[in-house]
Amino acid sequence: MAKKGQTYFCEVCRQKIVVEEEGFGVLVCCGQEMSRVEAGGMMETWTSVHHKPVQGTSFLCKVCGQKISVINQTTGILECCGQRMNKQ
Repeated sequence: MAKKGQTYFCEVCRQKIVVEEEGFGVLVCCGQEMSRVEAGGMMETWTSVHHKPVQGTSFLCKVCGQKISVINQTTGILECCGQRMNKQ
């Protein structure tokens, strides 16, 4: 389960998101589970060049209520609880 404030990263398309509201669903992008960016880890350093956009895009899962904010948006399809997340 993703926790509020945690950052996740898609290893396929490089989309990066931050969890705004917790839910019980698993975050999926490009058909695979997203990887959590560990504080001080190599992935944090590698992905830190992407800055959070002003008025970043938010997505919401209708099933579990998990809400995320996209930091680096790509063409990857975000899913949670087995279905696409809704853009807000």
